[in-house]
Amino acid sequence: MLIYEENAIVSEWMDHLKCLDVKTRKMFGCYCLYCDGQAVGWIHDSVLSLREVGLDYLPDDIKRPSPEDKIQELTIPFDYVDAEWLPNAVRDTAIIRKMDK
Repeated sequence: MLIYEENAIVSEWMDHLKCLDVKTRKMFGCYCLYCDGQAVGWIHDSVLSLREVGLDYLPDDIKRPSPEDKIQELTIPFDYVDAEWLPNAVRDTAIIRKMDK
């Protein structure tokens, strides 16, 4: 993926999360997504990988990891960039992660 394409995709995700206190930080070839100071996921290529924290209101086609999976993240395809539930999912993930610390 070209850099300008990558930046445009990250900008699109961030535009739909602008109602939140979010920022990204380039790490490991991806962009780590922070909400309210909590690392909640990654943006890589066109996908948002959100940490699995047990949210029960996400669409059924979002694949959940099994307990045996090494990586406990939800893969949210770019098709959901403007989903109504997305900002709530990011915010709720930050709240749950903060409570777990």
